[in-house]
Amino acid sequence: MTISKPKYKNEMDICKLTVDNDLIFENVIYDSYDNSSIIFKDLTFDSCKFLSIDFSNIDFKNVDLIDVTFENCDLSNKIFDFRLLERVVFKNCKIVGISFIESSLKDVQFIDCKSCYTNFSNSKINKLLVENCDFSNSTLLETQLKNVLFEKSSFSYSDIIKTKLKDIDFSTCDISCVNFDYESLNGIVIDKFQSSDIVRLLGVKFKE
Repeated sequence: MTISKPKYKNEMDICKLTVDNDLIFENVIYDSYDNSSIIFKDLTFDSCKFLSIDFSNIDFKNVDLIDVTFENCDLSNKIFDFRLLERVVFKNCKIVGISFIESSLKDVQFIDCKSCYTNFSNSKINKLLVENCDFSNSTLLETQLKNVLFEKSSFSYSDIIKTKLKDIDFSTCDISCVNFDYESLNGIVIDKFQSSDIVRLLGVKFKE
């Protein structure tokens, strides 16, 4: 599977993320932040990079992301429900409690992220890479997954319900105490050491 990376022009403006320049949404590198409260509403970030930005005082309302990279950022509890994310990378970010309910994600990468309590309910996902991330206690409810790769990540204590996992490989991941339903488990790929977690869901008891 090949995931398309964000596309950027050779020359990009470098700006501080402030209320004074919040009308710049294309071909920009944001590398600093002055702690002002900002609301981004009804817009698209296109070909932008956010480097080491704490979004605690920044809200997104109806914001789409196209060709965007977040690196070393804190986007905890941000909401991207009902939005489009295409060719987006989250690298070494804290995104605890982030929400993508009923969103469309295509060519999206999560790498080295602390991402527990993420909500993907009813989202449509095509071409997704999750590598070395903590997605424990997350929710995938009626999530459509296509062309996904999960590597060395944790989904422990997550709810994965009415989400088809046929041919999706969790063999390098932690799926301990995941709440699966039977429908979702059909065709899942695991290794032999994970089988006990799945078997217990079927009500089978191991004799000591």
